[in-house]
Amino acid sequence: MFHLIKLELKKGSFTGYIWGSLIAYLTIAGLMMIVYFVEGNNIEEPVFQGYTDMLHMIDLLVRATFIVYASVMISKLIINEFKDKTISLLFAYPVSRKKIIFAKLSIVFFWTFANVLLANLVVGALLISINAGVGYFTEPLTIHTLVQHAIYVLMQAIGAAGMSLLPLAIGMRNKSVPSTIVSSIVIVVLVCSNNLGFSISSIIAIPLSLAVIGILITYMSFRNIDRMDVG
Repeated sequence: MFHLIKLELKKGSFTGYIWGSLIAYLTIAGLMMIVYFVEGNNIEEPVFQGYTDMLHMIDLLVRATFIVYASVMISKLIINEFKDKTISLLFAYPVSRKKIIFAKLSIVFFWTFANVLLANLVVGALLISINAGVGYFTEPLTIHTLVQHAIYVLMQAIGAAGMSLLPLAIGMRNKSVPSTIVSSIVIVVLVCSNNLGFSISSIIAIPLSLAVIGILITYMSFRNIDRMDVG
């Protein structure tokens, strides 16, 4: 299995995925710094009440970004190969079709999971450092706050990784890349939108439930792949 994953990463240009993630980190950090410096010193209506609000906004942006990013990966690793029928070449090898598909899906799942965690860490540390120097809010940053947020981000990362598989079922219907990406955007709008400081994803059971649904739907879509005609 790890050999298949390694081959898929090599074929799909692992370096390209890394650069894509780094660009995403820079974009999220840039947006957060704009919000922080433009609205951070607004005394009447501060955009952040404290570290918790700031870290949660970072998490929302990170998850939204990498759920959409995952749909691009799904399009490249799976949808395009079924659409162009190049998947038939892979299925011609003496390897279980399920293992091949599982290797591709594992890349998407764990890449999304790892990037949600890492982006939260990198961008969060950057903004905390900036606030330590600028000091728009003076709420003390406690170990308790950091531990709580770390647990929150871990749960959200699992949820985002599972949800990132949901667009696959839609995209596979017509082997459509646009449908795959648009469906991921719809998921982001529904789950990650922030209305008056509230997001439905803050109810941790919702993203975790959607993650389970995403995994189940993906399994159902490919449970008969060994007998499926892809020619």
